[in-house]
Amino acid sequence: MKKLLPNWFKILIYKISGKKPWSRGYFIFKFFYIKKAIYDKELMDKFKNSKILPKNYGFAIDERVVEYPWLLTRMSKEKGNLLDAGSALNFKEILEFPAINNKKITIVNLNPEENCFWQKRISYLYCDIRCLPFANETFDYIACISTLEHIGMDNSIYTKNKSKENDNFDFEAAILELKRVLKKGGRIFITVPFGKYQDIGRLQQFDSERLNQIIEQFAPAQKRIDFYKYSKNGWNISGKKDCQDCEYFNIYKEKKAPEDFAAASRAVACIEMAK
Repeated sequence: MKKLLPNWFKILIYKISGKKPWSRGYFIFKFFYIKKAIYDKELMDKFKNSKILPKNYGFAIDERVVEYPWLLTRMSKEKGNLLDAGSALNFKEILEFPAINNKKITIVNLNPEENCFWQKRISYLYCDIRCLPFANETFDYIACISTLEHIGMDNSIYTKNKSKENDNFDFEAAILELKRVLKKGGRIFITVPFGKYQDIGRLQQFDSERLNQIIEQFAPAQKRIDFYKYSKNGWNISGKKDCQDCEYFNIYKEKKAPEDFAAASRAVACIEMAK
């Protein structure tokens, strides 16, 4: 019966019920909001130039609402091979964006997803990012959006493997593999939840020390880091120091929305590096 409801009605239910994160209609509303944002030239210029965002931007929406615009404003319009390490781009709204849809895309994930866009000539591989089946310097671009925090953590819910990993430094092995398959001069785009260090089981929130380890392992020729912070006024550009005390809202344990309506992370580090 749920599948028969039109999207506009699901969004209406979401709004009437108080626009609570992860409530009925949230996912549909989120991508409706993101699609509108990424085609707003004035807003995207703010992301491109790390400028202050409009008040209440992305209120009660998780970090994808800043991660996607940040990535899309930095992705070259030139053609090339793009690796999506973690399958964060595997949504129609993102794949159709001009800076993405002109590239040859390979999506790597631990398991198949409901979305599958093979008709767009997108390749899917189900493997571990720590051991990629590609030759050295295969890709011109790599996007690793909100994925590193899951490496080496408890991914049994995705893999149906009863054994649970607990190596919160394995993201370093993933960084080295991603660097190996990136062409010289290529660019990698990484986002991670940032603030106080937290081990949440299925993921870890990165602190300054672990953020520095990402940079050190990759040893980029060039780098740029932007920080976005969530508050009761929505998401906005911020500084590293102002984000260091942010705490992740544990959506896996907490059933009630917090007072600020945070959906997950309250800060993200967005890292662009050139090999």
